[in-house]
Amino acid sequence: MDYDQLPPFVKESTVFSTEDKIKLAKLDRLPTPLEVDEITSLPEIYELLNAFIGDQSSRNVHLQLKAKGYLKDNQLDMAWKVLLL
Repeated sequence: MDYDQLPPFVKESTVFSTEDKIKLAKLDRLPTPLEVDEITSLPEIYELLNAFIGDQSSRNVHLQLKAKGYLKDNQLDMAWKVLLL
């Protein structure tokens, strides 16, 4: 993926540094909806999704923070799965 092809919510994010965004752009293909759905049962993801029911803005920020953690650990695929929830 080219940097210019990043979704607006990633390009405009204040959570991600320019370096983070460049890392995110290195993925060859985005995870499928099925691959994204598969992570919702992971305890740390399930807990995060349920903690911010009704507060989409806070939920999005916390999902981006979780994705940033995965990026730091070089888990690019997992970072994208979290972002696409």
